[in-house]
Amino acid sequence: MNWSDIGNIVGKAAPVVGTLLGGPAGGMVGAMVANVLNVPNDPEAVNSVLLGNPDALVKIQELQINAKVQLQQLAVTAAENELKYANAQYDAEAADRDSARKLAGQQPRDLIRPAITFIMLLGALFIVVAIITGWAMEVITNTTAALTVGSVMSTWFMMTKEVMGFYFGMTRESQKQSAAITDFAVTPGTVKGPEK
Repeated sequence: MNWSDIGNIVGKAAPVVGTLLGGPAGGMVGAMVANVLNVPNDPEAVNSVLLGNPDALVKIQELQINAKVQLQQLAVTAAENELKYANAQYDAEAADRDSARKLAGQQPRDLIRPAITFIMLLGALFIVVAIITGWAMEVITNTTAALTVGSVMSTWFMMTKEVMGFYFGMTRESQKQSAAITDFAVTPGTVKGPEK
């Protein structure tokens, strides 16, 4: 058991505390909760008190009210840290692409990158034509091969997008979209609408 599990239990009575327990500040908020309940700073100990004492949630609600400013500061700090991490990751990815492009610019006779790009585009075009013409229908509708074929196709298109991103750039949102599409393609389930 971890603090996010406790956050799910506590969140119904004290939503701010529950949310923070499930996030990066979970350890700090967990220590506050454990202190209020007068138990060791351990999710298991807090959980056993929550299960055995109905007044424990009332104490956590009081904590949410009394430590409102401190909890808000923790929430702001956690959000700032997540933003800094996302920016640092984006900067690292941008620097990596930039260094690869600079290297490519210093090697004008290098045929490997254009050859890989051509192969990826040709393969993607072949997949599209095979599906549209019905040539690949037997493989796609075969229940045994469909998952493997779908995984290979989604991986191929994802790699093609990465190759094209090298030449034309790529945004963080497009990477998230690619990941979501790939996850949907390889995970059985139903189509879901946008979350509101």
